[in-house]
Amino acid sequence: MTAPLTGFTATFPSDVLVDSGVLYVGATVFGAFQGGLKFDPGVEYASVTFDGKRSAVTRLDRKAMQSPKITGTLIQMSTVNVGQIEPGAEVTPTGEWPGATASYLPMRAGSFLSAGDYLVDVRAIWLRGNGAFVQVRFPSALLTKYDVTSQDGQEVAIGVEIEARLDMTVAGANVGDAPYRIEYLASV
Repeated sequence: MTAPLTGFTATFPSDVLVDSGVLYVGATVFGAFQGGLKFDPGVEYASVTFDGKRSAVTRLDRKAMQSPKITGTLIQMSTVNVGQIEPGAEVTPTGEWPGATASYLPMRAGSFLSAGDYLVDVRAIWLRGNGAFVQVRFPSALLTKYDVTSQDGQEVAIGVEIEARLDMTVAGANVGDAPYRIEYLASV
């Protein structure tokens, strides 16, 4: 049998992911993104070491850590997603600045987040070539990093990084469980 010289197969057209994807938090679109979304499962492997080991050995590897994250560049900062960008922020209808209609005072460093500060049901969804969808879903997540960059004549670019969190209040949760799922959907 001759090895194929291409990865193209009969299922290839239906398995291709099309376009940039959409990010949801619950049933709400998180915001408009520039470019696409990136998912990184953040898996780290550890190999058991022993005296005299000269190369990696099969069946001595284990999954040591999972830090999955979704990253992208947001181009809007609504009053809804600024609260998600700054978890635990104190929100007031007016700020200290005259004319302010809303104010978000970031949480003090060293404070623990409360259950309500975490994002629930974060989903990055991509269209498949067959019209169905695939999603990466974080049942619980935290927006851990963002930065705001502006350029003359262009939209503001807000780089966001959302990390999955394992919710230990769920019955049966184990510290080694994956805090994300990859799911195939017929429709969204």
